[in-house]
Amino acid sequence: MSAAVETAGGRRREWTALIGLLAAGFAILAMLQARAPDGDAGFVELLGQPPATLGAFLDASGAPVRIEDFRGKTVVLNLWAPWCAPCLSEMPSLDRLAARLPAADFAVVAVTKDPAGDSASKRTFDRMGLKRLALYLDPDGKLAEEVGARGFPTTLVIGRDGAPLARREGAADWDSDAMAARLEALAARGKPAQ
Repeated sequence: MSAAVETAGGRRREWTALIGLLAAGFAILAMLQARAPDGDAGFVELLGQPPATLGAFLDASGAPVRIEDFRGKTVVLNLWAPWCAPCLSEMPSLDRLAARLPAADFAVVAVTKDPAGDSASKRTFDRMGLKRLALYLDPDGKLAEEVGARGFPTTLVIGRDGAPLARREGAADWDSDAMAARLEALAARGKPAQ
């Protein structure tokens, strides 16, 4: 009887430890995906790298689009998914960022892994009433793979010449003063010599 009680007590401790580990994992995940109020938080600078070679993705009608189509502008390339709560929470601020930054110098490009047509992403865009963001699609997820996205949202800032300037994982307050200043500073540092 004593061995049975010890076995039950051991299992209870194992389950308690497992539940504790799961809770700690969820807490860490929440911290990683939390919004960063500061424009510098979460950015990893990538200055000095050659232009990015990325495959084509699609616009909402299914026509192919390439990053090279945005050359001459600093691109804020945001990879997201319609099932990702942090992605959805940052979409309105990305839309406001697109309105805030000069369109002649910046492009905010939000790309999701979804097919063209009546997809969850299209319905999400329609429901949110986003005014400035265009819906771009990466049905096969190749773009996320090419930029090394470990999860969503992942954002890559690409310079006017196509070279990566910085990357950020997790949601952000994209239209804050600090973030706009950070993006403008990155664009200035990534500007090719004339």
